[in-house]
Amino acid sequence: MVDWTDAERSAILGLWGKISVDEIGPQALARLLIVCPWTQRHFSTFGNLSTPAAIMGNPAVAKHGRTVMHGLDRAVQNLDDIKNTYTALSVMHSEKLHVDPDNFRLLADCITVCVAAKLGPAGFTADTQEAFQKFLAVVVSALGRQCREEHHPAAIMGNPKVAAHGKVVCGALDKAVKNMGNILATYKSLSETHANKLFVDPDNFMVLADVLTIAIAAKFGAAFTPEIQVTWQKFMKVVVAAMGS
Repeated sequence: MVDWTDAERSAILGLWGKISVDEIGPQALARLLIVCPWTQRHFSTFGNLSTPAAIMGNPAVAKHGRTVMHGLDRAVQNLDDIKNTYTALSVMHSEKLHVDPDNFRLLADCITVCVAAKLGPAGFTADTQEAFQKFLAVVVSALGRQCREEHHPAAIMGNPKVAAHGKVVCGALDKAVKNMGNILATYKSLSETHANKLFVDPDNFMVLADVLTIAIAAKFGAAFTPEIQVTWQKFMKVVVAAMGS
């Protein structure tokens, strides 16, 4: 249970009474899909998402945005039990939709931006923002709860699909090692697939590169000298740039 001060409760309820969920919802979801295009992979049935104008005018986006904000209304009405309020929704997003929990945070940020733009500095004061962002952080945590429980380290380490895809990743990296003079062209098709079909956040490539470096260091120990690390990380930066191009 979250401890809310009387001032926080008042700020959250007061703000909620000033906005239209049917207005903010479509704006926030559209902003998410435009600003963070990799999140579009969860909305492949929504039709044309090719341009900002198409997204802003997409009726499926608007409809789902309203659904999201009406779902958020449930949290406003159940401030003392947000975690249990979202149990079923958390399970669905984790086990059926396989949504990256970080997407909830990104959407919360977009909702905050839209609310701030609507209310202006007089209506969206620093105190109100503090309370509202605390509220959204609790909602984000509740929605990501099932994913955190499901993705226990032991389960991930023993997952054969994770192992199989890890081998695929390193197999693809082997192509770069064998084509060091033309890594950009080597990864052109793979880059397009990850960007245009899978909508992968390019930052994920850098995160994976960092983890690979750590795994290699753990494997080779002192043999992974600073000089080798410098060269290896230069190579990985080129690969990451090619994948994100």
